[in-house]
Amino acid sequence: MLQQLKQFKPEVSGNMGIIFSICLVPLLLAAGSAIDYLRYNNTRTAIRAALDGAAMAAALPADATNKERIDIARSYFDKNLTEHSISLPKLNVTIDDDTVTASVDTAMPTSFMLLAGINDMRINEFSEVMRPFAGQAEVVLVLDYSLSMKDDDKYLRMGAAASEMIKELYDAIPAGKLKMGLVPFSGMVFTSMNASYVTQVSAGSTWTGCTQDRTYPFNTTVSTPTSDPESKWGYYDKNKQNSGSYDCSAYQSKGLKVIPLTTDIGALQTKLSAMKPLGYTNITLGAEFGFNLLDPDLPYDEGLPYSNRKNRKYLILLTDGVQTTNQWGPLDSRTVANAGPNLLSICQSMRDLKITIFTIAYDVTDPAVTSLLQQCSSGKYYEPSADGSEISKVFSLITRQIQNRTARLSR
Repeated sequence: MLQQLKQFKPEVSGNMGIIFSICLVPLLLAAGSAIDYLRYNNTRTAIRAALDGAAMAAALPADATNKERIDIARSYFDKNLTEHSISLPKLNVTIDDDTVTASVDTAMPTSFMLLAGINDMRINEFSEVMRPFAGQAEVVLVLDYSLSMKDDDKYLRMGAAASEMIKELYDAIPAGKLKMGLVPFSGMVFTSMNASYVTQVSAGSTWTGCTQDRTYPFNTTVSTPTSDPESKWGYYDKNKQNSGSYDCSAYQSKGLKVIPLTTDIGALQTKLSAMKPLGYTNITLGAEFGFNLLDPDLPYDEGLPYSNRKNRKYLILLTDGVQTTNQWGPLDSRTVANAGPNLLSICQSMRDLKITIFTIAYDVTDPAVTSLLQQCSSGKYYEPSADGSEISKVFSLITRQIQNRTARLSR
C-alpha cells in the first residue's frame, strides 16, 4: 500500500522552473534599474560640474563680447564632458547685463529600464554666474552713533563688523573699482563742504561743522543748494532773518565726521575705529547725507553718473532705535512725525535711481521702526538683527550679497 501511495508524489521540478522564470524578469529589472540610476546620477553630476565651469569661464573675461563668451562656454563644456566619455548634449547659453546662464535639457537613454517601457531619463540642469564688474561700485555706510549705541557696547560690535566688511569688499572687488563712504549720524551730522552751500557762511571757503536737515522739500532731494537760503544746510530758522550755527565740539571729539567716497581703505578703517556715540537719533538725516554722497553732483561730487548702468551704488542704513530729532516738513512744520515720510521719500528717490538700499534694525523692538526700515529697503534687503551679538553675521550676509556682483557662482 505504501508503495502505491508513493506513486502519487507530486512532481515539483517543472513548477519551480516556471516560478523562477516568472521571478527572473523583475529581479533583472530591479538590478538593471539600479545600474541605470547609477549611470544617470554620474552623468547628471558630470553635467552639473561642466555647466558650473562653463558658466564661470564665460563670465570671467571683463571685456569679452557675448559671442566670445558663448564660444568659451561651449568649448569648456564639450572638453569637460568628453574627458568623462559622456555624449555631448546641446548647451544653451544666455547672457544679460549681470549674469551668464548655461543650461542643458537632454535625455539619457536607458539600458535595462527598457524592459519596463522607460526609454530614457531626463536631465534638466542649469548654472548661473554673476559677471564681473564692467563698471565700478560705490558703497556708503550710514551708521547710527546715537547715545543708545553705548548700551552693551553695540557701537563697538557695529564698528568691528563694518570694518571687516570694508576689508572683505576691497579684497573681493578688483582694484580701482570700489569706493566707500561713511555717514555717522546722531542728532546731527558733522561734515565739510563748500561754504556757499551753508546758510549764513561766507562763500568761497570750505565750511566744517554740524547740521541738521535742509528745509522741506530740499531735505528729501539731492539738489545742489542755490542762493535760496532754504535750500542750504546749517542752522536755519524761518522766524529769524539771520540764522546761526550749531555747536560741533562734541561731534569733533567723538570723531563723528562724514567721509566722502574714497578708495583709501586705511583711512576708512582708522576713522571708523575712533568713532564714539553721542546725542539723539536722526535716521532721516543720515539717509539724506548718504544719498548725497552717492550723487554725482555737489556738494559731494565723487559719485559716478547714474546714466552708466554698469556702475552700481549701494547704501547700508543701520539704526538701533526710533527717530528723536525734528525734521522739516510741509507747511513749515518741524516735528519728529515728519521724519518717517521724509525717509520714505528719500528711499524711493534712491530706488528710482537704481541705488540698492540695505537696512538693518540693530536690536530694535519697536514695530514702527522695523516697518519703516523694511519699506525703505530695496525689497528683500531688510535685515533684522535680534541682538548685538548677531550684527557681525548681518554685515557678512550683506557683504556676500554685494560680492556676488563679481564673477561667482550664483545658482
